[in-house]
Amino acid sequence: MRYEPSMRLEGHRGSEFAVVDCETTGIHPGRHHRIVELAIVSANSSGTLGECWSSLLQVDRDLGPTGIHGIRGRDLRDAPTFEEVLGEVLDRLAGRTVVAHNARFDCGFLEAELARFGIAIRPLPRLCTMDLADALEIGGPRLRLADCTASLGIAHSDAHCAEADARACALILAAYLRQHGPASIPQFVHGELQPREDWPTWDQHAPARKRAAAVRPPAEPTFLASLVEASDAPLGADTAQVAPYLEVLDRAIEDRRLSEQEQAELAEVARTLDLSASRVRALHGDYVGTLIALAKRDRVVTERERHDLILVGEALGIPEIEELIDRPSASQSSIAGDSLAGQVVCFTGALTCSHEGRQVTRELAQQLAEQAGLVVTPRVTKKLDILVVADPDSASGKALKAREYGVRIVAEAAFWPMLGVEVN
Repeated sequence: MRYEPSMRLEGHRGSEFAVVDCETTGIHPGRHHRIVELAIVSANSSGTLGECWSSLLQVDRDLGPTGIHGIRGRDLRDAPTFEEVLGEVLDRLAGRTVVAHNARFDCGFLEAELARFGIAIRPLPRLCTMDLADALEIGGPRLRLADCTASLGIAHSDAHCAEADARACALILAAYLRQHGPASIPQFVHGELQPREDWPTWDQHAPARKRAAAVRPPAEPTFLASLVEASDAPLGADTAQVAPYLEVLDRAIEDRRLSEQEQAELAEVARTLDLSASRVRALHGDYVGTLIALAKRDRVVTERERHDLILVGEALGIPEIEELIDRPSASQSSIAGDSLAGQVVCFTGALTCSHEGRQVTRELAQQLAEQAGLVVTPRVTKKLDILVVADPDSASGKALKAREYGVRIVAEAAFWPMLGVEVN
Protein backbone atom coordinates (compact mmCIF):
# COMPACT_ATOMS: atom_id res chain seq x y z
CA MET A 1 0.00 0.00 0.00
CA ARG A 2 1.35 3.39 -0.96
CA TYR A 3 -0.13 6.61 0.36
CA GLU A 4 0.00 9.64 -1.96
CA PRO A 5 -1.12 12.66 0.08
CA SER A 6 -2.44 15.92 -1.26
CA MET A 7 0.31 18.49 -0.79
CA ARG A 8 -1.87 21.55 -1.60
CA LEU A 9 -0.47 24.50 0.35
CA GLU A 10 -2.82 26.04 2.86
CA GLY A 11 -2.32 28.93 5.25
CA HIS A 12 -1.44 27.60 8.66
CA ARG A 13 -4.08 29.76 10.32
CA GLY A 14 -6.86 27.56 8.94
CA SER A 15 -5.39 24.27 10.13
CA GLU A 16 -6.41 22.26 13.16
CA PHE A 17 -3.17 20.42 13.83
CA ALA A 18 0.42 21.51 14.38
CA VAL A 19 2.68 18.52 13.67
CA VAL A 20 6.03 19.00 15.41
CA ASP A 21 9.41 17.35 15.71
CA CYS A 22 12.28 18.38 17.97
CA GLU A 23 15.96 17.54 17.74
CA THR A 24 17.39 17.96 21.21
CA THR A 25 20.60 17.97 23.24
CA GLY A 26 19.38 15.05 25.36
CA ILE A 27 16.39 12.95 26.33
CA HIS A 28 14.75 14.85 29.19
CA PRO A 29 14.04 18.59 29.50
CA GLY A 30 14.13 18.37 33.28
CA ARG A 31 17.91 18.00 33.03
CA HIS A 32 18.29 21.36 31.28
CA HIS A 33 18.35 19.85 27.81
CA ARG A 34 17.22 22.10 24.98
CA ILE A 35 15.71 22.02 21.49
CA VAL A 36 18.37 22.60 18.81
CA GLU A 37 16.05 22.15 15.83
CA LEU A 38 12.29 22.53 15.63
CA ALA A 39 9.87 21.88 12.77
CA ILE A 40 6.11 22.56 12.64
CA VAL A 41 3.88 21.31 9.81
CA SER A 42 0.28 22.51 9.63
CA ALA A 43 -2.54 20.10 8.76
CA ASN A 44 -6.31 20.30 8.72
CA SER A 45 -9.01 17.81 9.64
CA SER A 46 -9.25 16.44 6.09
CA GLY A 47 -5.59 15.43 6.16
CA THR A 48 -4.39 18.19 3.84
CA LEU A 49 -0.88 19.31 4.77
CA GLY A 50 0.05 22.96 4.77
CA GLU A 51 3.39 24.70 5.00
CA CYS A 52 6.33 23.55 7.08
CA TRP A 53 8.29 25.97 9.23
CA SER A 54 11.63 24.79 10.61
CA SER A 55 14.71 26.32 12.16
CA LEU A 56 17.97 25.45 13.87
CA LEU A 57 18.14 27.09 17.31
CA GLN A 58 21.01 28.55 19.31
CA VAL A 59 21.39 27.09 22.80
CA ASP A 60 23.69 28.03 25.66
CA ARG A 61 24.97 24.51 26.28
CA ASP A 62 26.68 21.61 24.50
CA LEU A 63 24.76 20.07 21.62
CA GLY A 64 24.61 16.51 22.90
CA PRO A 65 24.54 13.61 20.39
CA THR A 66 25.94 15.43 17.33
CA GLY A 67 26.72 12.06 15.77
CA ILE A 68 22.99 11.37 15.72
CA HIS A 69 21.30 14.65 14.78
CA GLY A 70 24.31 15.89 12.75
CA ILE A 71 24.19 19.46 14.14
CA ARG A 72 27.44 21.10 15.28
CA GLY A 73 28.31 24.42 16.83
CA ARG A 74 29.36 26.00 13.55
CA ASP A 75 25.93 25.25 12.07
CA LEU A 76 24.26 27.44 14.70
CA ARG A 77 26.38 30.59 14.30
CA ASP A 78 23.62 32.54 12.55
CA ALA A 79 20.69 30.62 14.02
CA PRO A 80 18.11 32.39 16.21
CA THR A 81 17.44 31.48 19.83
CA PHE A 82 14.12 29.98 20.83
CA GLU A 83 13.13 33.35 22.32
CA GLU A 84 13.78 35.08 18.98
CA VAL A 85 11.36 32.76 17.12
CA LEU A 86 8.90 32.39 19.99
CA GLY A 87 6.30 34.63 18.32
CA GLU A 88 6.37 32.46 15.21
CA VAL A 89 6.14 29.25 17.24
CA LEU A 90 3.20 30.51 19.31
CA ASP A 91 1.32 31.64 16.18
CA ARG A 92 1.71 28.20 14.63
CA LEU A 93 0.61 26.35 17.78
CA ALA A 94 -2.30 28.65 18.67
CA GLY A 95 -5.66 26.92 18.81
CA ARG A 96 -4.29 23.65 17.44
CA THR A 97 -3.69 20.15 18.71
CA VAL A 98 0.03 19.41 18.79
CA VAL A 99 0.85 16.17 16.98
CA ALA A 100 4.13 14.26 17.28
CA HIS A 101 5.52 10.75 17.07
CA ASN A 102 6.08 10.08 20.79
CA ALA A 103 4.20 13.23 21.74
CA ARG A 104 5.21 13.03 25.39
CA PHE A 105 8.82 13.58 24.35
CA ASP A 106 8.34 16.50 21.95
CA CYS A 107 5.61 18.21 23.96
CA GLY A 108 7.69 17.89 27.12
CA PHE A 109 10.50 19.83 25.45
CA LEU A 110 8.12 22.42 23.99
CA GLU A 111 6.46 22.96 27.36
CA ALA A 112 9.85 23.41 29.02
CA GLU A 113 10.98 25.96 26.40
CA LEU A 114 7.72 27.92 26.76
CA ALA A 115 8.01 27.88 30.54
CA ARG A 116 11.42 29.60 30.31
CA PHE A 117 9.55 32.71 29.14
CA GLY A 118 6.68 32.52 31.61
CA ILE A 119 4.26 30.72 29.28
CA ALA A 120 2.81 27.92 31.39
CA ILE A 121 0.74 25.77 29.03
CA ARG A 122 0.92 22.31 30.57
CA PRO A 123 -0.05 20.00 29.19
CA LEU A 124 -0.16 21.12 25.59
CA PRO A 125 -3.17 19.52 23.86
CA ARG A 126 -1.38 16.62 22.18
CA LEU A 127 -1.96 13.70 19.86
CA CYS A 128 0.61 10.91 19.47
CA THR A 129 0.92 9.27 16.05
CA MET A 130 2.18 6.12 17.81
CA ASP A 131 -1.45 5.69 18.93
CA LEU A 132 -2.70 6.33 15.39
CA ALA A 133 -0.17 3.85 13.97
CA ASP A 134 -1.37 1.21 16.41
CA ALA A 135 -4.96 1.83 15.28
CA LEU A 136 -3.87 1.63 11.63
CA GLU A 137 -2.00 -1.63 12.36
CA ILE A 138 1.24 -0.30 10.87
CA GLY A 139 4.77 0.07 12.16
CA GLY A 140 5.34 -3.41 13.54
CA PRO A 141 5.52 -4.15 17.27
CA ARG A 142 7.62 -1.08 18.11
CA LEU A 143 5.59 1.60 16.20
CA ARG A 144 8.77 3.47 15.24
CA LEU A 145 8.50 6.35 12.79
CA ALA A 146 10.65 4.69 10.12
CA ASP A 147 8.66 1.46 10.36
CA CYS A 148 5.35 3.32 10.14
CA THR A 149 6.35 5.29 7.05
CA ALA A 150 7.69 2.12 5.42
CA SER A 151 4.34 0.42 6.06
CA LEU A 152 2.60 3.29 4.25
CA GLY A 153 5.08 3.34 1.37
CA ILE A 154 6.29 6.81 2.38
CA ALA A 155 9.91 7.73 1.60
CA HIS A 156 11.70 8.87 4.77
CA SER A 157 15.42 9.15 4.16
CA ASP A 158 16.50 11.92 6.57
CA ALA A 159 15.84 10.53 10.04
CA HIS A 160 16.86 12.86 12.89
CA CYS A 161 16.22 15.89 10.69
CA ALA A 162 13.34 17.79 12.33
CA GLU A 163 11.64 18.84 9.09
CA ALA A 164 11.83 15.36 7.53
CA ASP A 165 10.56 13.69 10.71
CA ALA A 166 7.73 16.21 11.13
CA ARG A 167 6.61 15.70 7.53
CA ALA A 168 6.70 11.92 7.98
CA CYS A 169 4.64 12.24 11.16
CA ALA A 170 2.15 14.51 9.35
CA LEU A 171 1.69 11.87 6.65
CA ILE A 172 0.81 9.26 9.28
CA LEU A 173 -1.81 11.68 10.64
CA ALA A 174 -3.12 12.25 7.09
CA ALA A 175 -3.29 8.51 6.42
CA TYR A 176 -5.30 7.99 9.60
CA LEU A 177 -7.69 10.84 8.79
CA ARG A 178 -8.25 9.48 5.29
CA GLN A 179 -9.08 6.03 6.63
CA HIS A 180 -11.02 6.82 9.82
CA GLY A 181 -12.03 10.48 9.52
CA PRO A 182 -11.70 13.30 12.07
CA ALA A 183 -14.61 12.14 14.26
CA SER A 184 -12.46 9.43 15.88
CA ILE A 185 -9.54 11.76 16.67
CA PRO A 186 -10.74 13.12 20.08
CA GLN A 187 -10.30 9.71 21.73
CA PHE A 188 -6.54 10.02 21.15
CA VAL A 189 -6.13 13.65 22.30
CA HIS A 190 -4.71 14.44 25.76
CA GLY A 191 -5.21 17.86 27.31
CA GLU A 192 -7.66 20.67 26.58
CA LEU A 193 -7.56 22.73 23.41
CA GLN A 194 -7.45 26.47 24.15
CA PRO A 195 -9.32 28.86 21.84
CA ARG A 196 -7.02 30.81 19.58
CA GLU A 197 -8.08 34.13 21.15
CA ASP A 198 -6.88 32.90 24.58
CA TRP A 199 -3.47 31.88 23.27
CA PRO A 200 -0.45 33.96 24.36
CA THR A 201 1.50 36.02 21.82
CA TRP A 202 5.12 37.21 21.57
CA ASP A 203 6.68 40.09 19.68
CA GLN A 204 9.79 38.40 18.29
CA HIS A 205 9.56 36.69 14.88
CA ALA A 206 13.20 36.28 13.79
CA PRO A 207 13.87 34.61 10.43
CA ALA A 208 14.26 30.85 10.58
CA ARG A 209 17.61 29.24 9.89
CA LYS A 210 17.09 26.11 7.80
CA ARG A 211 19.29 23.07 8.03
CA ALA A 212 21.82 23.25 5.19
CA ALA A 213 22.33 20.28 2.89
CA ALA A 214 25.68 19.64 4.56
CA VAL A 215 24.12 19.54 8.03
CA ARG A 216 22.93 15.97 8.08
CA PRO A 217 23.21 12.97 10.35
CA PRO A 218 26.00 10.57 9.34
CA ALA A 219 25.08 8.39 6.37
CA GLU A 220 26.71 5.34 7.94
CA PRO A 221 25.22 4.45 11.33
CA THR A 222 27.37 2.98 14.08
CA PHE A 223 27.19 -0.74 14.77
CA LEU A 224 24.98 -0.12 17.77
CA ALA A 225 22.74 2.33 15.90
CA SER A 226 22.23 -0.34 13.24
CA LEU A 227 21.19 -2.85 15.89
CA VAL A 228 18.84 -0.35 17.52
CA GLU A 229 17.23 0.33 14.15
CA ALA A 230 16.67 -3.39 13.57
CA SER A 231 15.66 -4.23 17.14
CA ASP A 232 12.08 -5.28 17.83
CA ALA A 233 12.09 -5.97 21.57
CA PRO A 234 8.60 -7.28 22.44
CA LEU A 235 6.29 -4.75 24.08
CA GLY A 236 3.63 -6.78 25.81
CA ALA A 237 0.09 -5.57 26.45
CA ASP A 238 1.02 -2.06 27.68
CA THR A 239 2.02 -0.66 24.28
CA ALA A 240 0.90 2.90 25.05
CA GLN A 241 3.37 3.11 27.94
CA VAL A 242 6.19 0.97 26.62
CA ALA A 243 6.59 2.15 23.02
CA PRO A 244 7.38 5.78 24.04
CA TYR A 245 9.91 4.55 26.62
CA LEU A 246 11.73 2.33 24.13
CA GLU A 247 11.74 5.15 21.57
CA VAL A 248 13.52 7.38 24.09
CA LEU A 249 15.88 4.51 24.98
CA ASP A 250 16.74 4.20 21.28
CA ARG A 251 17.60 7.91 21.19
CA ALA A 252 19.81 7.59 24.25
CA ILE A 253 21.71 4.54 23.11
CA GLU A 254 22.33 5.19 19.41
CA ASP A 255 25.61 7.03 20.03
CA ARG A 256 27.17 3.94 21.69
CA ARG A 257 27.08 5.38 25.18
CA LEU A 258 24.66 5.76 28.04
CA SER A 259 25.99 8.20 30.61
CA GLU A 260 24.97 8.28 34.25
CA GLN A 261 22.95 11.41 33.48
CA GLU A 262 21.12 9.64 30.65
CA GLN A 263 20.39 6.71 32.95
CA ALA A 264 18.86 9.12 35.46
CA GLU A 265 16.86 10.77 32.67
CA LEU A 266 15.55 7.38 31.52
CA ALA A 267 14.40 6.73 35.08
CA GLU A 268 12.48 10.03 34.97
CA VAL A 269 10.89 9.03 31.65
CA ALA A 270 9.83 5.69 33.18
CA ARG A 271 8.26 7.48 36.16
CA THR A 272 6.42 9.85 33.80
CA LEU A 273 4.98 6.83 31.95
CA ASP A 274 4.08 5.06 35.24
CA LEU A 275 6.33 2.11 34.43
CA SER A 276 7.26 0.04 37.47
CA ALA A 277 10.85 -0.87 38.27
CA SER A 278 10.14 -4.54 37.51
CA ARG A 279 8.59 -3.65 34.13
CA VAL A 280 11.60 -1.52 33.22
CA ARG A 281 13.98 -4.34 34.17
CA ALA A 282 12.04 -6.75 31.96
CA LEU A 283 12.09 -4.24 29.09
CA HIS A 284 15.83 -3.79 29.45
CA GLY A 285 16.29 -7.55 29.48
CA ASP A 286 14.26 -7.96 26.28
CA TYR A 287 16.08 -5.03 24.69
CA VAL A 288 19.59 -6.29 25.42
CA GLY A 289 18.62 -9.86 24.52
CA THR A 290 17.41 -8.66 21.13
CA LEU A 291 20.64 -6.71 20.52
CA ILE A 292 22.70 -9.80 21.37
CA ALA A 293 20.66 -12.01 19.04
CA LEU A 294 21.04 -9.47 16.22
CA ALA A 295 24.79 -9.11 16.82
CA LYS A 296 25.16 -12.89 16.55
CA ARG A 297 23.33 -13.23 13.24
CA ASP A 298 26.65 -13.73 11.46
CA ARG A 299 27.75 -16.05 14.29
CA VAL A 300 30.69 -13.78 15.12
CA VAL A 301 30.79 -11.11 17.82
CA THR A 302 33.77 -8.84 17.14
CA GLU A 303 35.67 -7.06 19.90
CA ARG A 304 34.03 -3.77 18.98
CA GLU A 305 30.56 -5.31 19.02
CA ARG A 306 31.33 -6.99 22.33
CA HIS A 307 32.55 -3.71 23.83
CA ASP A 308 29.38 -1.90 22.76
CA LEU A 309 27.08 -4.63 24.05
CA ILE A 310 28.85 -4.73 27.43
CA LEU A 311 28.54 -0.94 27.76
CA VAL A 312 24.83 -1.09 27.05
CA GLY A 313 24.20 -4.14 29.22
CA GLU A 314 25.98 -2.66 32.22
CA ALA A 315 24.24 0.70 31.76
CA LEU A 316 20.82 -1.02 31.66
CA GLY A 317 21.53 -3.08 34.76
CA ILE A 318 22.17 -6.50 33.17
CA PRO A 319 25.08 -7.73 35.35
CA GLU A 320 25.48 -11.05 33.50
CA ILE A 321 25.92 -9.36 30.11
CA GLU A 322 29.29 -11.01 29.27
CA GLU A 323 27.96 -14.44 30.15
CA LEU A 324 24.92 -13.85 27.96
CA ILE A 325 27.07 -12.77 25.01
CA ASP A 326 29.20 -15.90 25.35
CA ARG A 327 26.29 -18.28 25.85
CA PRO A 328 25.50 -20.14 22.59
CA SER A 329 21.79 -19.51 23.02
CA ALA A 330 22.00 -15.97 24.40
CA SER A 331 18.48 -14.70 23.95
CA GLN A 332 15.66 -12.62 25.21
CA SER A 333 14.22 -15.60 27.00
CA SER A 334 17.57 -16.11 28.79
CA ILE A 335 17.14 -12.70 30.36
CA ALA A 336 13.46 -11.93 30.72
CA GLY A 337 11.47 -15.13 30.38
CA ASP A 338 9.24 -16.35 27.56
CA SER A 339 8.51 -12.89 26.21
CA LEU A 340 7.39 -14.30 22.82
CA ALA A 341 4.94 -16.79 24.28
CA GLY A 342 1.48 -16.34 22.82
CA GLN A 343 2.67 -14.50 19.72
CA VAL A 344 1.64 -15.69 16.25
CA VAL A 345 4.51 -16.77 13.97
CA CYS A 346 4.74 -17.82 10.33
CA PHE A 347 7.72 -19.39 8.52
CA THR A 348 8.58 -18.74 4.87
CA GLY A 349 11.32 -19.96 2.53
CA ALA A 350 13.78 -22.83 2.90
CA LEU A 351 15.03 -22.96 6.50
CA THR A 352 18.81 -23.29 6.77
CA CYS A 353 19.62 -23.91 10.45
CA SER A 354 20.19 -27.28 12.10
CA HIS A 355 19.25 -28.34 15.62
CA GLU A 356 20.82 -31.22 17.54
CA GLY A 357 22.44 -32.52 14.36
CA ARG A 358 19.41 -32.44 12.08
CA GLN A 359 18.08 -29.95 9.57
CA VAL A 360 15.27 -27.71 10.82
CA THR A 361 12.37 -28.70 8.61
CA ARG A 362 9.08 -26.82 8.54
CA GLU A 363 7.59 -29.53 10.78
CA LEU A 364 10.43 -29.28 13.31
CA ALA A 365 10.23 -25.48 13.21
CA GLN A 366 6.53 -25.64 14.09
CA GLN A 367 7.22 -28.10 16.90
CA LEU A 368 10.01 -25.96 18.42
CA ALA A 369 7.96 -22.78 18.17
CA GLU A 370 4.90 -24.37 19.77
CA GLN A 371 7.04 -25.79 22.58
CA ALA A 372 8.13 -22.20 23.28
CA GLY A 373 4.49 -21.14 23.53
CA LEU A 374 4.04 -19.50 20.12
CA VAL A 375 1.11 -20.05 17.77
CA VAL A 376 2.16 -21.14 14.27
CA THR A 377 0.11 -20.12 11.24
CA PRO A 378 0.71 -20.82 7.53
CA ARG A 379 -0.51 -17.40 6.33
CA VAL A 380 0.49 -13.74 6.68
CA THR A 381 -2.37 -11.63 8.03
CA LYS A 382 -2.61 -8.35 9.93
CA LYS A 383 -2.84 -10.41 13.14
CA LEU A 384 0.58 -12.00 12.55
CA ASP A 385 3.30 -11.00 15.03
CA ILE A 386 6.45 -12.50 13.46
CA LEU A 387 7.44 -13.73 10.01
CA VAL A 388 10.58 -15.89 10.12
CA VAL A 389 12.70 -15.82 6.95
CA ALA A 390 16.00 -17.41 5.98
CA ASP A 391 16.91 -14.23 4.09
CA PRO A 392 16.03 -10.91 5.82
CA ASP A 393 15.95 -9.24 2.37
CA SER A 394 13.51 -11.80 0.98
CA ALA A 395 11.14 -10.53 -1.71
CA SER A 396 8.76 -13.48 -1.36
CA GLY A 397 5.03 -12.87 -1.44
CA LYS A 398 4.77 -13.47 2.30
CA ALA A 399 7.63 -11.07 3.04
CA LEU A 400 6.15 -8.35 0.85
CA LYS A 401 2.76 -8.72 2.52
CA ALA A 402 4.38 -8.71 5.97
CA ARG A 403 6.15 -5.42 5.16
CA GLU A 404 2.88 -3.96 3.89
CA TYR A 405 1.14 -4.89 7.16
CA GLY A 406 4.05 -3.74 9.32
CA VAL A 407 4.65 -7.29 10.62
CA ARG A 408 7.94 -7.92 12.35
CA ILE A 409 10.35 -9.87 10.09
CA VAL A 410 13.08 -11.87 11.83
CA ALA A 411 15.96 -13.79 10.26
CA GLU A 412 15.89 -17.50 11.11
CA ALA A 413 19.40 -17.35 12.60
CA ALA A 414 18.23 -14.66 15.06
CA PHE A 415 14.81 -16.20 15.76
CA TRP A 416 15.91 -19.49 17.33
CA PRO A 417 18.24 -17.89 19.91
CA MET A 418 15.33 -15.63 20.90
CA LEU A 419 13.51 -18.84 21.97
CA GLY A 420 16.58 -20.30 23.67
CA VAL A 421 16.89 -22.93 20.94
CA GLU A 422 20.52 -23.73 20.11
CA VAL A 423 21.11 -24.03 16.37
CA ASN A 424 24.00 -24.21 13.94
